Amino acid sequence: METFKNIDWHPTLEDLIDDVFIRDERMQDESAMYKILTDCFKDPFEDIESEYAEVDVEQIKQLSDDIDISVDMEEEKFKNKDSVQEEKSYVPGIRKLPFNFPRRSCLSKPQQAMCLRVLLKLSTKEYMLTDVQRAEMEAYMALQKQITKEQTEFLDFAKSKWDNNLTHMIKCNKYVIEKWKAKVRRLQQLPRYYIECKNIPLSVQEININTSTKKKIKVEFVTCLKQVSFFEVTLPKLDQPCKLSMNPENLLRKYQPCVVFDKATEHFRFPVSEDEYCEKFALETKADLIISSSGLKCLLNNLDYKHTNTWAIPVVIKSHNEKNFVYIDKKLPPLIATVPEKNTWVYKYILRYYFVDAKNKSLENAEKYKLDKSAVHLDSDDSECSYSSINHLKDYEKDLYLSDTDESEFASENEVPETHKNVSYKVFTIEPAEFVDQHDQVTHAVKKYRMLVRTKTEGIEVSSDGKSLPLILAPKMEHQLGFGAEATTLEEGIHQWASLMFTPEASLARVRIEADTSEVIQIERHMTTSLSSEMKRLYNVKVEDSLSILHNIIEVLSFLTPGRYILKHVPQNGSFAYVYKNVEESGKNVLDLHAIYQDAKFQTASITPWPLIDNMMTTPAIKCFNKMPAMFNAYSPKPVVSTRPRGRPKKKPTQAPLRRSLRGKITNKE
Repeated sequence: METFKNIDWHPTLEDLIDDVFIRDERMQDESAMYKILTDCFKDPFEDIESEYAEVDVEQIKQLSDDIDISVDMEEEKFKNKDSVQEEKSYVPGIRKLPFNFPRRSCLSKPQQAMCLRVLLKLSTKEYMLTDVQRAEMEAYMALQKQITKEQTEFLDFAKSKWDNNLTHMIKCNKYVIEKWKAKVRRLQQLPRYYIECKNIPLSVQEININTSTKKKIKVEFVTCLKQVSFFEVTLPKLDQPCKLSMNPENLLRKYQPCVVFDKATEHFRFPVSEDEYCEKFALETKADLIISSSGLKCLLNNLDYKHTNTWAIPVVIKSHNEKNFVYIDKKLPPLIATVPEKNTWVYKYILRYYFVDAKNKSLENAEKYKLDKSAVHLDSDDSECSYSSINHLKDYEKDLYLSDTDESEFASENEVPETHKNVSYKVFTIEPAEFVDQHDQVTHAVKKYRMLVRTKTEGIEVSSDGKSLPLILAPKMEHQLGFGAEATTLEEGIHQWASLMFTPEASLARVRIEADTSEVIQIERHMTTSLSSEMKRLYNVKVEDSLSILHNIIEVLSFLTPGRYILKHVPQNGSFAYVYKNVEESGKNVLDLHAIYQDAKFQTASITPWPLIDNMMTTPAIKCFNKMPAMFNAYSPKPVVSTRPRGRPKKKPTQAPLRRSLRGKITNKE
């Protein structure tokens, strides 16, 4: 016992219960080890069966089963909840930046969430506001100065982090090169030598100076002679990741570049100047200008006040019954392009593959082309050509719309070539709508021109009410999702506006795609009005002014003598495009078209300019985190703390003094 007691346990003061380490009485009563050593230890589980003799084992089992069932149900419910949460938890475009922002936002989280609600409300163009929404709108406007200042700082920071070398991010570069080479081979079939003969102003200011008048141009749809494809566009819901991975070989096999076509069945693959149907329709409708949508986009894309774009486009002027017919073909292939421009170009085909062709393989043997006779309706002013147009359509109905047999001759690997779809021939008029000076309207002849436009669309979209309308797909590449959505460039906006302008009843789906992973981030819907507002907000230009440039080009070209021309613009020409007429031989100041492309390669610009972040465009990630676009992360407001010093006791309320009139009564009552 003494030996046991002399063991040094080094106890801490907090563990001491008695004034000595262990009292003898406590050792004898509580120490199991002491009892074992003295041979007086009793097993506590001895005779345990007798203690449970009266327990109802069956009842315990039943209770145990009920508990297990309830636990299983809770676990299953929890799993289902997790799976539902997992399905809803996917948000496209959430990216973590490899660096931290330099500071926090000047707005708190509730303030940014409120501003985001106002921004989303403004985008709906619904002007009926509740009292709460009106109050939030006023608060948002009051914060505009702070928001604008912070967004400027945010964009400067984003620009400082931009990597301008993106050459490693080109998608399907092999396909891009093969497509470009096919365009160059077709270009080599054009006449070689041209000499400058005229210039055309490309700015509204210059046009107004030359004509001594200011006029607004309008375009009106007249009639549609079209080939219709029943292929339906199927857009993803984006409730799960959607990646547009594409192998260059598959893309080449599906949309193989070609130079030689069959004029009878693939007439729409030729330039409009060589398309037999363009010529027939032009004669029947007395069109002044015959142009493709590609040519239209090139001519309309000249609103940049710096005029930095470079382009060249073939022009053919034919004469019939002393009337000139101006044919404007597709623009010539560029010699250099940035990485985003190349990716945007190739993703037009990738989008078509994923959202149209891959979804409609079962329709390959069905009829794909049908004449929309009901669409043939000319204005009352055009009654002279209504009858001949309808007769012409009847004559060409069998030739224009291919039979199943004809299609099978050109099918490859049991696939219908993508070129056999969605080509339309439409007639429009373009004329001055109004003059600022009424005197100008009297002194200047109002010239109305008729345009025959050949367009292609990706397919149709069936609405909830069963109506089928054309849908145009436009890819938009995203390179810095951690900062937000990139702003649509002026060229992209004008091209998209032109596509909608000359495709009546169509809508546009802008598909935002991350350049690095090919993941679809967002799909925006646009009409001409929304695109016009977007370009006005971003670049302070009126897209409608491009129609004045187009009208002026038609006016100048229609007075040229028949022949072949090149309409060309380079930045050195400023706000003027130069017209070059074909000549037989080379000489001084002669443009050698073939020499420009001799031994040329489709180069990639080594430096990609920083793409502006749109400070008004929301993305799924921005909505998920309830933050404003192009702003730093919001700060969390501090909780409201009582200003009363800690530790000071609350004062007890003092009893108010009794009125004199009551003192006696209370005393007497007591």
